[in-house]
Amino acid sequence: MLAVALVFGVASCTKDLPAGQGGNPFSNPGGGGTTTTDPDPGLPVGEVPGSFTQKAVLEEFTGEWCGWCPEGAKIMDDAIAANPNTVIGIGVHDGDPMELPAFNTWIKGATGVTGFPNGSVQRGAASGRGAWMGEITSALARTPDCGLAMVTKEEAGLVDIDVYIGYNAPVTGSTKLSVFITEDKVPQSSPGAQSNYSSSVVVDANWMHGHVLRGVLTANAGDAVTLNSTDKYTLVSMTGVDISSLGILDMSNVHVVAMVNVDGASTASGLDILNAQQASLNETKEWD
Repeated sequence: MLAVALVFGVASCTKDLPAGQGGNPFSNPGGGGTTTTDPDPGLPVGEVPGSFTQKAVLEEFTGEWCGWCPEGAKIMDDAIAANPNTVIGIGVHDGDPMELPAFNTWIKGATGVTGFPNGSVQRGAASGRGAWMGEITSALARTPDCGLAMVTKEEAGLVDIDVYIGYNAPVTGSTKLSVFITEDKVPQSSPGAQSNYSSSVVVDANWMHGHVLRGVLTANAGDAVTLNSTDKYTLVSMTGVDISSLGILDMSNVHVVAMVNVDGASTASGLDILNAQQASLNETKEWD
């Protein structure tokens, strides 16, 4: 059972989240929880810095049945390689055993997916793979209003996640926190399952899927979070997240992705990611 706590000042509440649904058993368990602000400056991730590094999130819409999707996967990997530590990839699968149906349906509708592979940068309108690099460059040029740091601990398939959201001035708007579990180096569901039309990408029996979305730990659109503490940060803690049912093959290839979203932003989709962070399991990811 997943327990998420949200605390402002001395008020607190806890909420047990229901089991997942869909083809992946941990798809969208729902939201709620506690946010904590702590006046002690001795944070495990360091003191809140005066400025933050802007990160860009590329959500790639893909599927094993899609012949052009290996080319999309390569472009996503190239974007990450060209922007180390600032581009985060999430592979949102459709129509194959890695699909999380509830989230997939929501995100396709929210970003207006029209084909595969499409991609959404910072939750903007979905676009073809030829546009991703330019959209990522534009996203990284922004000055972020907030930044994220994380502490993750895993033992026997249970994970504790502390997400620190820092800001030097209150962040207004309908702000929400989304937390995902992804896995790299995931083999095809069966030999030859991944179709390929591209002459520039080799797909054989050794083909691996990267950045596969395995679990959504918040509501599809994220859980509401208030970013206006005088302590200049908000802490959201998730305790005892059971990821043993996610079909994960190798815990060393797992990442936790956290992002701050806002509704009503000036993007084509009306959504936006203000900033994001990624951490491996059992890692303290400090501010950057």
